[in-house]
Amino acid sequence: MKKARDLHLLLKTIRRSSTTTTPKMDPSDRYSFSPILRWNPEVENYFIKAYGADHFSIISKALTRPSSYSCVRVNTLKSTSDAVIEKLLEIIKEKGFDGDCHGKEGSGPNENVGSPLEETLKNGPIVKCQIPGLEYVLFVKGTGPHMIDYGYVPGAPPKEVIVGRKCAEAVLRGAQVFVPGVMACSAHVEKGDTVAVSAAIEQRNPNGGWAFDPYYFERNGFYIGQGTATMSRAGLFRASEGIAVDMDNRVFRLPSFYDVLEGEIFLQNLPSIVTAHALDPQKGERILDMCAAPGGKTTAIAILMKDEGELVALDRSHNKVQDIQKLAAEMSLTCITTYKLDVLKAIRQRNEADDINTNQSSNSLRFHEEKASSSTAEGFNLDKTCEDNVSNAIENGGAYVSKADIRKAKRRMRNGPGRNQCVGGRVENSKGFYPDSFDRVLLDAPCSALGLRPRLFAGVETIDSLKKHATYQRRMFDQAVKLVRPGGVIVYSTCTINPGENEALVRYALDTYKFLSLASQNPRIGGPGLVGSFESPNGRTEEWLRPGEEEFVQRFDPSSSLDTIGFFIAKFSVGSKDV
Repeated sequence: MKKARDLHLLLKTIRRSSTTTTPKMDPSDRYSFSPILRWNPEVENYFIKAYGADHFSIISKALTRPSSYSCVRVNTLKSTSDAVIEKLLEIIKEKGFDGDCHGKEGSGPNENVGSPLEETLKNGPIVKCQIPGLEYVLFVKGTGPHMIDYGYVPGAPPKEVIVGRKCAEAVLRGAQVFVPGVMACSAHVEKGDTVAVSAAIEQRNPNGGWAFDPYYFERNGFYIGQGTATMSRAGLFRASEGIAVDMDNRVFRLPSFYDVLEGEIFLQNLPSIVTAHALDPQKGERILDMCAAPGGKTTAIAILMKDEGELVALDRSHNKVQDIQKLAAEMSLTCITTYKLDVLKAIRQRNEADDINTNQSSNSLRFHEEKASSSTAEGFNLDKTCEDNVSNAIENGGAYVSKADIRKAKRRMRNGPGRNQCVGGRVENSKGFYPDSFDRVLLDAPCSALGLRPRLFAGVETIDSLKKHATYQRRMFDQAVKLVRPGGVIVYSTCTINPGENEALVRYALDTYKFLSLASQNPRIGGPGLVGSFESPNGRTEEWLRPGEEEFVQRFDPSSSLDTIGFFIAKFSVGSKDV
């Protein structure tokens, strides 16, 4: 009922937009893509003090647009860059990607005229990265922003589909408009009609919060393209899934590689690939990826290790752990071990006696289960075989196995392993890991994600919520410090432009753990970190980097010539913990 009422209100606003009471305006202003990113006022003031007003304005504009290229990582264990380029060029040719997107190309911060990246992209639609060590990374050139003729006629606006912000951001990255993302639709839209697609962005409400309220003028500059309706208006609101609008004329156009060359390539942001290199994983090491989902950095690390060693990947979500497993299997990587675990509970205290008993009991039970299974297949009595195997296991030095465990083993043998015990479907829980048990630890921390792009709204985050992110990250970093061995390495990364989650974390780490020191990174293509501090109105001071430390970290500015997402990487060397 609530959804129906909301749709009714949205449709009223569309009808209102076409009435004669609407003031005259230049259609090029309305039917365009020129969004202004809205921030919480306190957060905006904080960022202005960190970056300066002019620089932050440029960053905000860059965040509203996707990068001018897609970054593809080649699985060098299964293919080569040259082979993948050949295949992708053929796919692009088949899909008819011509780069002109039926419109004139406008100006935007992601054109990067004269930058090294722009010069590289001039060499063709798909080129190898020229950064030493990253030759297996491919750049696929996109186009945009484009000026689209939506067919506006005074008094007769084009038929229109309004989508939610999340849907609009996905469309700007190359997705289609799916039914769940549609919020409203003009009257009399039929299957096959050409429709303009606009985004409904949160607006301030009288209570001081944010809410969707897509009035006519509030969609000015939020038109993301043109497409063909795949169903009528009535069918659109009856359906629960499927493509609603086939986007054939986009403001930004990037080739889609969904379900393309699975196992051979992985679509990944350039700073994320650099993060795996900063960790510098070596063959035979034991490495921990603390917040591993969806598995992009995990698989990148495994490939750099030549799939030799042990790479432990954690996430607290069952489904996300399965996603990591599927990606690892798709890329034929065997060194990755996944666990479901909250990283705040990652430390396991040593208790040698319990370890011996637990391992013996587990091994004993597994021994008699396997033997009993084999005996059953040969026609022996299941119950007697199971009990005999347990007796033999105990006689041979194994720990005592209870009758309850024996009954469970019998049931498993009769009924089969079950869905969660099958290959590819099982998610192991972990009780944690002993201190100093990993050579290298990657903490790609959950964050405010204020560096991701395209982003059409940023007003949700407040100063308090940013502080909560930072507090959570420090607790996770504390776990990382305990898990890494002396002489090891910790790499910390985020996808946010917030210095409170980046430079302030580095300051906390260096001041709290005197045995940590910043280490150089290779390759180094990001910019320097922020030096100084921020004093809030309540007198609280947030310390960032000190002079000389800024060149050890990598800060990726979305408005820079690299045209990446906003990202941050810090690498720490771990000295003797006895200091």
